[in-house]
Amino acid sequence: MAVRIVNILFEVLKMAILLEVILSWVPSGRDSKVWSTVRSFTAPIMEPSEKINDKLFSNLPIDLSPIIAYFIASIVQSIILKILGII
Repeated sequence: MAVRIVNILFEVLKMAILLEVILSWVPSGRDSKVWSTVRSFTAPIMEPSEKINDKLFSNLPIDLSPIIAYFIASIVQSIILKILGII
């Protein structure tokens, strides 16, 4: 049961990251209530990813922070699932 809940939460988080990326491409996307809701959910993982992106990839013309956040979310999900598998 706990494994299923963790999987659902992390899949929702990853989908929210993808939705945030899509909304960033829409001209009025960042001004919408959907953006605010999605950003409030993804901020705990996106803000550190943005800092990592600024430090490591500041010279690139594209923002890699969503990819970094998605990768971190996948790693944390795997760690939590392994811990739950041990218990």
